[in-house]
Amino acid sequence: MSSTGIEKRGSAATVKACDSCRRRKRKCVWAEGSDGCIPCRQLKEPCERTHIRKPRAKSQRRSRVAEYENRIQRLESLLEERSAAQPRVQEQPLQPADQSDPLSSWVNNLRTEVDSLPVQDVSGIAPFVSPEDYEPTEEEYLEPFSTESSLPQTTPPDDVSQPSVGFEPSTEFQDDAALVQDLTFESTELGIGFNPDDSSLPPAVVRSQCDAYLPPPALGTMLLKEFLVDFNTASPLYRPQVIANHFRICYLGLSDGSAVAWTSTYVVFGIAYRLRAMSATATPRDGELADYYLARTLATVSGLLLSPPSLGLVQCLLGVAYLIQTSSQSTPHARFVSTALRIAQSLAYNEEQSGIEGLGQDPEQQQRVFWMAFMKDTEESILSNAPNTHRRDDISAESPHDNPSDAAGAVTAAEGTWRVNIFSLRARLALIQAEAIEKVLSVKARKVEHGDVSQKVNGVLESLNTWRDHDLFKFSAEQLMQLLYQADVVHVLGLEASYFATVFRLQASLILDPRTNPFSSDALAKLAAQSKHPSFKEAKRLLNILAVAPQGDIGICWMIKLPVIAAFVTVVANLIHSSPEMDPAPSCMREFHRIISMLGTLVQRSQDVELAKGRDLCMRLFSQLETGRRVKWLHDQTAGGREINPAQLGQGAFGGLPQM
Repeated sequence: MSSTGIEKRGSAATVKACDSCRRRKRKCVWAEGSDGCIPCRQLKEPCERTHIRKPRAKSQRRSRVAEYENRIQRLESLLEERSAAQPRVQEQPLQPADQSDPLSSWVNNLRTEVDSLPVQDVSGIAPFVSPEDYEPTEEEYLEPFSTESSLPQTTPPDDVSQPSVGFEPSTEFQDDAALVQDLTFESTELGIGFNPDDSSLPPAVVRSQCDAYLPPPALGTMLLKEFLVDFNTASPLYRPQVIANHFRICYLGLSDGSAVAWTSTYVVFGIAYRLRAMSATATPRDGELADYYLARTLATVSGLLLSPPSLGLVQCLLGVAYLIQTSSQSTPHARFVSTALRIAQSLAYNEEQSGIEGLGQDPEQQQRVFWMAFMKDTEESILSNAPNTHRRDDISAESPHDNPSDAAGAVTAAEGTWRVNIFSLRARLALIQAEAIEKVLSVKARKVEHGDVSQKVNGVLESLNTWRDHDLFKFSAEQLMQLLYQADVVHVLGLEASYFATVFRLQASLILDPRTNPFSSDALAKLAAQSKHPSFKEAKRLLNILAVAPQGDIGICWMIKLPVIAAFVTVVANLIHSSPEMDPAPSCMREFHRIISMLGTLVQRSQDVELAKGRDLCMRLFSQLETGRRVKWLHDQTAGGREINPAQLGQGAFGGLPQM
């Protein structure tokens, strides 16, 4: 092969080394004008070059970059198409809705609108399982409640369905997490009656379904309507338009997955079932389902407490507090109320936050929620002998109006146009209760002399008499039953119980040591021994309204159990120490019997020692009153010379004694 000319290094058509040098892996050196390389000539070997270098493939880098760019463009186009096909929500959950639409169009058309939502097309919503057809698995029985407030719907099941028995939270939350993760907490410590082994309830709470369970749209809409009509009317916890819009978002599967969003939904369901349990068509399953939704809200407590302050957070805390207060263990509700009140303080009159535009603030609703928290807190202070969370002088929120533009807090008669604003009356009563706490019941007020205390008590009682000068309190119990719906009678009963508790507490402060809680069983026994009972009139009216209201293992009875026991002791003790002319009628004795039976049901459900002592005191007083009536009857029969029939001494003649 000629070596003339300069060969291009790396040429694909030529190879510089000969076959022999390539085989021996030696340097092939050519001399100018020679026919072979120098090593081959020296070794007298044939010098040939038959190997041809294969052409090197061109670089694929530029073509791959173009391919990647093409893939990215196709992916962006696909995302745009999918995004355009999804339903669009202009506002996040729990944001103020358009107030121009009438309320009736929101509520009356809600069933049709929710039924038309494409729930089946949303993969993030678990299908509803009928309680009759549901058969929980062993894993669901053993799966404890998740301490996480929400999980993304795109998380693989393998990452979220692991048992949380071995979950180790931080040291600050180990105690709370242990309570939330323990299934026995709901049925023993809290006593809400939720049984995970009950197959008649919806599916157990597991991590993979924590934020995905919703009842069927028709049932959810009906529960929302009952909540708005029977509860939210007198206690405006939510604006109807806002909570209805939030339900639409949840059923669309577009919720942000936060603890506040899902707790708001479950609170509405739980309260609606509490209301059903107090209706004329109540079933035991209504209370069980209310406890079920309470258990679901408790699983998000840690997420709620770590959420930033907002109106929705305060509403959730108050809703959870109501569900706990109406359960068989109502004492812990005060913790949620005080927390909600502290958060509401910064929302009701925070000038810095209220001046920020674009945050969707609702100052009017924030003030209403603040007043709801303030009412609950002052009432709890009256009943528990504990200081209140918020002082009366620090309130800068405007008091609720009697006739607001949206009729919030107003209850209308079943027939006619008569109306009373329960919410406004409760707010004014809460202010008087706060005055009583500051002037009479506080630690500072206990240091004054007894004469000054009497003057302050009389001053607060005068304020209560002025507040009492309302048409609502002029109706008898039977008239209220004919005038209002049963759900509204329950609201009036709660108002009367709060009023009686205030009067009873003020009157007891003049007799007992200021540090003594007059609602305790020991203090009630001392007060029952008194010959005079100044709060007899208020106690008798409370028991009269209780007689026309539903009784049993229901929410209102758990809420007012302490005022009812105090009123029962006051009325029966007054009858024992009164003249024989005030002998109670047989119908009155039957109502006493009914109240004691109701208290027995509460004791059996809660296993509360103090409540059991109060019920035992009521039974002793009732037995003493019954014995006195029988002695009087025997004396009258003997004095008249009439023959005594032993059968008349049985249960039928005197109303009977309840079973121990």
